[in-house]
Amino acid sequence: MNKPHVIIIVLDTLRKDYSNGIEDKLVKEFGFTGYENAIAPSPWTIPSHASMFTGLYPLYHGVHEGKKRKVPDVKFREDGTYLQEVLASLGYTTYLFTANFFIGPDFGIKGFSEFHDTLKPLIEDRDREALNKVLKKYQPKNGLELVKALMKDKEFVLPFKVLWRIISRYGEGWPKDKGAKVTNELLKELNFKAPSYIFINLMEVHEPYSLFEGFTDAPVVNRLLGEEPELVEKWRKGYPEQVKYLEKRLVEMLGILQEKGILENSITIVTSDHGQLLGEYGGKLGHGVFLHDELLRVPLLIRLPNKEPPKEENGYISLARIKPLILSIIQGKEFSLTSEYTIAESFGTHYPYPNLAKDKKELVQELEKYRLKLYHRDGTAVFNVEDWCFEEINAENEEEFRNIAKKLIVKHLSLFAGKGVAK
Repeated sequence: MNKPHVIIIVLDTLRKDYSNGIEDKLVKEFGFTGYENAIAPSPWTIPSHASMFTGLYPLYHGVHEGKKRKVPDVKFREDGTYLQEVLASLGYTTYLFTANFFIGPDFGIKGFSEFHDTLKPLIEDRDREALNKVLKKYQPKNGLELVKALMKDKEFVLPFKVLWRIISRYGEGWPKDKGAKVTNELLKELNFKAPSYIFINLMEVHEPYSLFEGFTDAPVVNRLLGEEPELVEKWRKGYPEQVKYLEKRLVEMLGILQEKGILENSITIVTSDHGQLLGEYGGKLGHGVFLHDELLRVPLLIRLPNKEPPKEENGYISLARIKPLILSIIQGKEFSLTSEYTIAESFGTHYPYPNLAKDKKELVQELEKYRLKLYHRDGTAVFNVEDWCFEEINAENEEEFRNIAKKLIVKHLSLFAGKGVAK
């Protein structure tokens, strides 16, 4: 029997409660099955993708932020067990199409036969060293401060290069289109070898939502702390507009795969790696750090060749189940997608925030703790591992659920075979 193709499409930053239009289209027009209780294992890109690739929670795969480990030092650790490596060993030709620089060679992704960067970077490789030197030396808080720092360091040409890249991107439809059109053009042109594994990351729903957003406004940390009220309405307007545009490009993409005869014989999974805060919880914007539903509940749609996908039972589905699901189908084994409970984890902020004012520094330090959220049939709970206390419990019988949650959390932590949580 011929092996099926495998297609995973990640709609980066798409939260579940904004995905109804996309879900309806995929179910009605392409025969997908949608799932209600899918949970991202992390509120940001790299750990969440690593869970999809490894089938493990962030604590176990180790590819996550920590008090002393921030971007750019949070990197994938391909060791032969990542999905792309396993499928390659089974005879698959593997293709990566990504608009997200986190999902690429710079952050440790190397195990694909072909790599296609679908969004031009604002900084060319040869300029990165100069930029990193200036960032470390001056620690600018926003784009305008960065330009001043570059000029002070006599890097006179670099700001104009970046500006030209922004203008060039705008001419190509950015920031509305963040690589989806290029991805679709590549999909049309390429002849995929059978069997193929195609992984696609689409960034249309990710910020920015306007041309020079982030250039003159305050640091990203202000968004996380709810200190950018003027951006809230812009994001609330821009986000659904981007979702609508993404829907158009995604339908076009699936149509291309259908026309090429790939979709019919494919295990196809469409999901998101995390959501986005749009001013909830005191005006907070963005993603990472927090364990709110708006960041962790994501769409999940599955289409299988010649069979119905697994039924959704009472419980939750972690994105970490994607790898074992795919391998079980290829091997002709039964697989239960839903679990009684699932876990999401945060180990702090994923970017460093140096030189903060004292009051702001204290707020950020409080975020720099290992927390996990338990989603269980009987309720949800947020547990602060560092302070060893529950910060939130949502259940009908709170005391009874506290005991259930504590046992499952202790079990989760005790299964960790490493030397401790990354600092």
